[in-house]
Amino acid sequence: MTTLHNMPEDIKNFLRANGPAPTGPLAAEHPVGVQLAITRVADLVMNTFEELAGQPGGRDTLWNAARAAHAAPQPDADADLVKTALDDRYHGKVHGVATAAGIQTASVNQLVEQVSGAALSIMGGLVAQNHWTAPELGQWLRPQPGAALAAGAPLAAEAADAPVAARAAGATSWVARHANALLLGVGFIAVAEFGYILGTRNPDPEVATAAPVAEAGAPSGRPYTAVPVASLTSAADAARGKTAVPVVLKLKNGVRQIIGSNSTESKLYQFLIDPTKEVDLTDPTKGWIGFDRIYFESNKAILTNESLWQLSNIASILKRFPDAKVKLGGYTDSSGSPYVNLRLSQERAKAAMTTLVSMGVPADRLTSAGYGALDGIASNDTEEGRSLNRRVSMQVVKK
Repeated sequence: MTTLHNMPEDIKNFLRANGPAPTGPLAAEHPVGVQLAITRVADLVMNTFEELAGQPGGRDTLWNAARAAHAAPQPDADADLVKTALDDRYHGKVHGVATAAGIQTASVNQLVEQVSGAALSIMGGLVAQNHWTAPELGQWLRPQPGAALAAGAPLAAEAADAPVAARAAGATSWVARHANALLLGVGFIAVAEFGYILGTRNPDPEVATAAPVAEAGAPSGRPYTAVPVASLTSAADAARGKTAVPVVLKLKNGVRQIIGSNSTESKLYQFLIDPTKEVDLTDPTKGWIGFDRIYFESNKAILTNESLWQLSNIASILKRFPDAKVKLGGYTDSSGSPYVNLRLSQERAKAAMTTLVSMGVPADRLTSAGYGALDGIASNDTEEGRSLNRRVSMQVVKK
């Protein structure tokens, strides 16, 4: 009996029975890594289908795709459905699966194709067996309180805008499994709103507010505005007279980022969108923007998992400005061999560039270089200073 809870295992069984023989990059991967990746990809695909089922027209799209997949099973035929639904998030999520499973990004892309097709074929079988309509398939993916999950059980009519709730019969919902994270997020928003209210009751006359910047190509009278969310000024910034107010960046297809006003993302976005800011072609040392949330394993050019969030944000911004070209520079502290430092800085800059390419930024828009211990931004006499000097920065070379 197929339930939403059992879908990852059912997908694995389907691929064993019907999946194509491994080809290309996938054929060279270790079987253990592939199995680990399949589990993560199955979770990604089902989360995406659940999200799609809650969008206008999404249920009909899924219903039609499932019926077609069941009629002519092709386990690698429907990857575009996941890619389209995730849009700018797709490459970051695929890269995260590849890193966690220890396989190539290209191999994960193949698995997304196969798992998507398998999931749709299984769902199509349920539709045919139970004579489900599109809303009933949507309810199976996003069940309401008391709704039966097992195939063959009657399904109540689903309200178009009904909230997602915990699943019955012991099957845990995709949202419920992340309830703690959601509660933390809600708590953060509540604290942020409270901080913003307090901050706006007694505005600091010394703090300057940036004027709205006209978005390139935007209709007259509709400028882009950096929208304040909350006052999150740290004690260190307060001592320096700085404020850290998060802003909302508007990207492609309605995607938005909520980031700090002093963050790498905000600095890059504001430089690209402001027509009064120009690339300095005479001084190559100017215009560098340091990444503030990119980290590497010690003495290696291997990015840590938490670094992918910022790189994914930067990739989304660069897609928003398709004419922009960026140079990435790697730096080290002055400890150790200058030659080793230079090579390490080159490899780290290239690793960041390669990751951006894997997230959908065209390679011809990116270059990388390593500068070793040159151009330090802090003293190498302290551990804190050396840590600040070990960095990756970027420079816009064309808008």
